[in-house]
Amino acid sequence: MINKNNIINDVVLLDLNRMLFGDKFIKALHIKRTFRDFSSYLYLLKHFQLKSLYNFIFTKLYVPTGEGFHLGLHRKLIKYPDKIPIPRNIEMETTTVCNKKCIICEYIYWSKDAQVKRHLKLDEFKHIINQFPVIRWANLTGEGSSFLNKDYPLMVKYLWEKHKSSIWLVDHLDDISIEKLQKEVFPYIHGIYISMDAATKETYESIKIGCNYDNVINNLKSIIQYKKRNNTPFPHLSFRYIIINKNVHELPLFLDLINSIASQTEWGGSSTMVEFTGLLNFKEINKYYIEKIPQSIVDELMKRRDGIEFQFSHAEEPSNPPIEQCIAWLEPYIMMPGYVLPCCAVMMSNNRPHLRKYSFGNVLNDNFINIWENEYYLKFRSMVNDPDKPVPTLCVGCRAFRTKHRIAKNGIWDVHKDK
Repeated sequence: MINKNNIINDVVLLDLNRMLFGDKFIKALHIKRTFRDFSSYLYLLKHFQLKSLYNFIFTKLYVPTGEGFHLGLHRKLIKYPDKIPIPRNIEMETTTVCNKKCIICEYIYWSKDAQVKRHLKLDEFKHIINQFPVIRWANLTGEGSSFLNKDYPLMVKYLWEKHKSSIWLVDHLDDISIEKLQKEVFPYIHGIYISMDAATKETYESIKIGCNYDNVINNLKSIIQYKKRNNTPFPHLSFRYIIINKNVHELPLFLDLINSIASQTEWGGSSTMVEFTGLLNFKEINKYYIEKIPQSIVDELMKRRDGIEFQFSHAEEPSNPPIEQCIAWLEPYIMMPGYVLPCCAVMMSNNRPHLRKYSFGNVLNDNFINIWENEYYLKFRSMVNDPDKPVPTLCVGCRAFRTKHRIAKNGIWDVHKDK
């Protein structure tokens, strides 16, 4: 079991850090991270990318999870759910096609009615993006292999040219060459989250079946060389490592691997870290689930605190904060093809028909502003953080926030039963 004195849970990083380490630690952490991004601010300013600089700073101040500073500014917003403006932060799935067979991904377990496997088209992407007055931060991700979509780099470029958004990608970096990344992707993004679930070739390729460990390592080294050669802090690189019983023993080795390739500064700015993430569990992969991380592993990790920063993300369910503290819904997630969901935390449940049924609407059939202001979405926002109201159906089983206590007290709200 993880010792509470050794863990920072990133879902409510500010609150938990204050509880464990006090206000002085919080202030020191923010100052440290602010200075780490100083070179990024100067780079954007030097290259006259003023709108991009503004959006990058906005990301640091207001994006609730991931790249944000966790300053708590967004907590003022959730007190007034009926007055929340049109989101400036979005996540979007750009493909449901994959050539890998990762053993912990719902993709390989989809039933015939789960999801049509296809790429989002460029004109569909533009249609969605054009519905938003402003997009300051975007995370382009999904449960497919993004670079198999030939339009993916064009989507990234279009979003940057239209909004100068702070764009972050999630990928395993196996389906694209460093040459293509340099030419078609790097000029338009601020960061990449690399999905990498092992430290050794044998374990990695037994989990991420179809991915080539050596190719990924070479790409990582080439990206560091690119950044040095061009004297640029971008892209910032972070790592997401899904903890399962097949790889938990390699957590310390993974930090050794990442630290052997580059330093914290060379990897990137304030958001650069290794996220050791709990498995998003569903019945087909229960056999890989691990409830507790051995204390011996945590002790070994703590010996490596001088290297790249690391943290646990919903790694043990009891440590998750209650749904009353949820801020993830401030980042709507657009699931293929066009379904609007509250956040990414409802994904990877292998229940896509359920997500489509309870989505707030579809941006390929309606305008996002109309969807954001419809009765269903408004009622959801009024309920999600209220401890005296039922838990919305979409939030049941959330992996980032605890819901069982409130379900026991208030039940579940099913919008379709209200009709």
